[in-house]
Amino acid sequence: MKTIKGFDGLLSVYKDLPKVGGFYVDEDFISKKSIIESANYYLAESEEEDDDMEDDYKTWLEYPTFKAIIQNKLEHHPKSSKDELLNAVVYYLENDDFLD
Repeated sequence: MKTIKGFDGLLSVYKDLPKVGGFYVDEDFISKKSIIESANYYLAESEEEDDDMEDDYKTWLEYPTFKAIIQNKLEHHPKSSKDELLNAVVYYLENDDFLD
C-alpha cells in the first residue's frame, strides 16, 4: 500500500496514477474541504491488496475521475491555484459535475 499525504500529495502524483482503481481513505473521512486537504490517501499496489483494503478503508474517488477533474480545471484555467483545484474537487463531489 502506498500512502499519499494531503491534497498536495495528490496533485504531485495525479499524472502518474494508474488507468483503473481508486483512492482509499480512513473510515472517518468526510468530503469536506479541510479534510480533503489534509487526509491520507491510500493506493493499493496489487489486486490482492485492493481486495483486502476494501475491508479496512472507505473508497473515495476513482483515479480517472480525479485526473479528469484536475485536467478539466486546468484546461479552462491553466494557472489555477491549488485552492482552485481543491474547489473543483469539492464541487464535483457535491454536484457530480465539473467546475470549469
